[in-house]
Amino acid sequence: MSRRINDGAGYQRAMSALVPARTESYSPIPHSFFLDTVKNEINNFGGLETTTDRIYTNGKGTKLVGFTGVKFRGLETDPEFGLEMMLGYKNSYDKSMAAALVAGIRVMICSNGCIGGDMVSFRRKHTGTIQEELADKAKEAIKSMKDGFSKLVLEIDIMKDFELTAKQKAEIMGVMYFEEDMVTPNQLSVIRKEMKDSEHFKGDSLWDLYNNVTESFKSSHPLNHIEDHVKLHKFMSNIAGIVPEEVDEALNPPIEILPGGAGDPV
Repeated sequence: MSRRINDGAGYQRAMSALVPARTESYSPIPHSFFLDTVKNEINNFGGLETTTDRIYTNGKGTKLVGFTGVKFRGLETDPEFGLEMMLGYKNSYDKSMAAALVAGIRVMICSNGCIGGDMVSFRRKHTGTIQEELADKAKEAIKSMKDGFSKLVLEIDIMKDFELTAKQKAEIMGVMYFEEDMVTPNQLSVIRKEMKDSEHFKGDSLWDLYNNVTESFKSSHPLNHIEDHVKLHKFMSNIAGIVPEEVDEALNPPIEILPGGAGDPV
């Protein structure tokens, strides 16, 4: 099986794969049902519509990982600096992967991804009434995606303002390779090249380095993309000192009730 799989071919493999029989302990979700449910729930969710799909599978089509871009209905381009909402998902027929839905952001100029680890909305084994639950879980993931979009944009803004020296970049890459096992030697070479030659991300911010790394992830197997991106976002957030509670408070400041309002004693 090739490391990089063509989107169109992956979709055809997914649709052609034989759906296994349901048993007392195993309830498969047909890939077609999974994809149709996700797309329908997005388009039925108030004010949203789908844009592009990326579908990847293994050679037999039994394992599927996909990403669907989402925008606000009626907008030709996203107003948030070329960032687009994204819903990721995975499914399998061989019990190797639990069904899952995750919310995130796609960088439109290069199709790099950004998935916050706290935005994983659904992960479940193929048992019981999983197929019947999928629509409700998709709604939850879509709400998480929409509600969390501003949060991820704010975290990205923090990373854009977080400047790195050449030594700090080297130290970060060393930790990613030697301690966290997040990148391979080949990916290190890609990151080094991107740091010098990237069309859009050759600056010295943490966000530039983030995108250099996600560019290198394109050489890894697509079926690992969701886990790779979740782990990377958590890692980079920790470097930037991002505290989720502080981000939440910045977006939703507490309401101060002043004395003298209606019903207050005078």
